[in-house]
Amino acid sequence: MNTTASVNHTPRTISYYFEKAKPVFDTIPGMSELLSADHGTYDTIASQYPDASFALMTANNLFNHDRELSQIQQTAFFSIINGENISTVRFRYDRDMDAYVKRHNWDD
Repeated sequence: MNTTASVNHTPRTISYYFEKAKPVFDTIPGMSELLSADHGTYDTIASQYPDASFALMTANNLFNHDRELSQIQQTAFFSIINGENISTVRFRYDRDMDAYVKRHNWDD
């Protein structure tokens, strides 16, 4: 008898997650401007629309070589696309990142 679980697992790409986020991202003020910004204007637009900048940053950092960092990014990203208030998500993200840095401050 085969006791191994059969898992039908489809790999997900960053494009998949961007498509999943698109309906929510389209409602965030400044997101379309930020997505169409060129290298010279990105920072200026990002400073004008911090919520859009934060949401895009979480999306761009979903996959990291560090599992803990990926978890923090993914938690924030999925909270945003599930409709949670971005300022609440950012507060939790900052708290989690501060804790991560404290835990790993002496790592080399």
